[in-house]
Amino acid sequence: MRLPVIGLSAFAIGLVAAHFIVLNALPDYIMSKARERMTGSGISMHAWQMSPRVTPETQTIVRPSPDLAYAVCVIDVAGGPVTLSVPTWPEYSSLSIFDASTDNVYAGSLDARLPDAPGARTVIVAMEGQAVEAAEGVDVVSVKKPEALALIRRLAPSQGLYDAAAALVPVSTCGPA
Repeated sequence: MRLPVIGLSAFAIGLVAAHFIVLNALPDYIMSKARERMTGSGISMHAWQMSPRVTPETQTIVRPSPDLAYAVCVIDVAGGPVTLSVPTWPEYSSLSIFDASTDNVYAGSLDARLPDAPGARTVIVAMEGQAVEAAEGVDVVSVKKPEALALIRRLAPSQGLYDAAAALVPVSTCGPA
């Protein structure tokens, strides 16, 4: 009778450990590797970087949409809050922020067709518990760890629209507040 109880106990302990690893450690590892790959490929900290137009030759992530133009900013708030300011777009577009555990902690529309759409969306990213003063209309996002990623997606199914989306990257900001 003892052997089955010991076996079931060992199985339960192993299951709990695997559950902890998959839900807690794995997302941090995945985000860490993604940030390493991005910075290793020349993406600067706190600077928007436009990805090349998606074609079968330029695919670096699984199933990116060829109709979207992507821009990414690697964020580190260890030294203080980071401010993102991104112009709206006349079609579908969004700004997402992912924390160190790959959780989407912010999703905002950049669609200029929406009523009362501002000319640009401004977001401040800061560590949890850090005091941040923000002007009216500025969103504040708190993260538990200093590492994060910001991603812009803009509908750009043609080369002309992709070029127009790329022209907005230099006027977008991602840097210390």
